[in-house]
Amino acid sequence: MDRRLAVDMMRQEMLEAADNLDFERAARLRDEIDKMKKELEKVF
Repeated sequence: MDRRLAVDMMRQEMLEAADNLDFERAARLRDEIDKMKKELEKVF
């Protein structure tokens, strides 16, 4: 799977978790997204 697509999917999942008041899960997803974005920046 393309990493950018994975980031987009994780972002959607993060927003859904926040909507469901699962803030701990949303925060974990946010941190994973930030990590993946930093890795993508290194590539490009």
